[in-house]
Parts: sequence; structure tokens; C-alpha cells
Amino acid sequence: MPMPTDHVARVSLSDEAYTRIEAAIMDGTLEPGERLRDPELVQWLGISRTPIRHALDRLLEQGLVEMERNRYTRVAAFDVDGVRSAIEVAGDLWAGAALRSHGFWPDDDLHLLDDIAETLVEAAGDNDTSRYVRAFEHLATMYVRVEGNPVRLRALSNVMPQVRRIARKLNNQVNTEAVREFVGGLSTATRAGDGPAAAAQVSAYIARIGGVLGTLKS
Repeated sequence: MPMPTDHVARVSLSDEAYTRIEAAIMDGTLEPGERLRDPELVQWLGISRTPIRHALDRLLEQGLVEMERNRYTRVAAFDVDGVRSAIEVAGDLWAGAALRSHGFWPDDDLHLLDDIAETLVEAAGDNDTSRYVRAFEHLATMYVRVEGNPVRLRALSNVMPQVRRIARKLNNQVNTEAVREFVGGLSTATRAGDGPAAAAQVSAYIARIGGVLGTLKS
């Protein structure tokens, strides 16, 4: 069967545009409120307008940009309440996967769980908030992947970009011992096949992060 190569190329370019714009929002290259103009994006990315618009529509859906048609497209402001809501949703998805994936963990995944947990603790200890948030995302995604529910995985993928925005706000706000206690309890429950206990560990830690966010300003 002949493949629709034009469509594949357009999707690939859209993904590239999305990845680069999202990364620039996360690292502060594109600041909240900054206008995103098509000609400037085309010149910067070296990608045509159509895939860029697809990427911006995706970022709009995820709450990273805001748009009023024919007026402006700009980077969305950092909204503490919105980010807290995103983290709560991510936590609900993660806890649900933890509850339902008990008994399905092969040894390779358990070893990977240990590696990610160690990275999370190290990143917290080093106050490397970008690495901490990446490890946090990897850990949540792993539980959803092991559960094997594609709908949950898509939902988590859609909410995580908002969660990533906390990286630049968490300087000296991550308690290393709390992280160590969390991943230790989570690992113990997972290895025991105790889904409710694993889900409770996730929910408790997400609530702790929500409390930290409550002390931050937009």
C-alpha cells in the first residue's frame, strides 16, 4: 500500500515544531505573555507555517499558549492554581494506574523503577528541579505504561506539559527526605502487589506537592 508521504512529513514537522516551542517555554526562552508571531516562528524554526499552526493548536489545548484568532497567540501566564490542578489530575491518573497494575511488574520494570526513583532522590538533593520534574514524569508514565491503558496514557501525556512548568518555580522547595520516603514506600507497595497502598503513596505525595505550590506566586 502506498504511504501518504506528504501527510507523514507534515506530522513530523508539526511534532518538531511542538517539541522546540514547548522546550523554549519550559526553559524561559519564551517568557509568559510573549507574542508568538508566525513569520518569526517560521524564521526561527525553519519550518513552514502549517505545521507550526498545528503545533500551536496542540500547545493551546495543553494550556501552554493562549490565542485569540486573528489577534494574537502568546505564551500563557504561569497560573499556580492551573498548574496545581494539572498536578492533581496527573496524580489521579498515576494513582489509578498504580491501583490497577499490581501483580503485573516484570523484573526489568522493577529495576527501571529503582533507577528512576534513585534519579528522583538525587535530583531533589542536588536541587536540580528540571531533572526532578523529568524523573517525576518518567515515574508516573511508567505506572501508566505497565497498567497498559492507552486512554490513561494519552490523558497523562496531555496534562504533563502543564506539570513541567513547575520546574522553574521549585528552587529549594523539594524536600529530599520526603522524596526518599515516598519512593521507598511506593517501591515496597509495588513489589508487594499492594495496589491500594501504592495508590495511597502517590496521592499523599501529590497532596504534598500541592501544599508546596500553595506557597508559590505566579
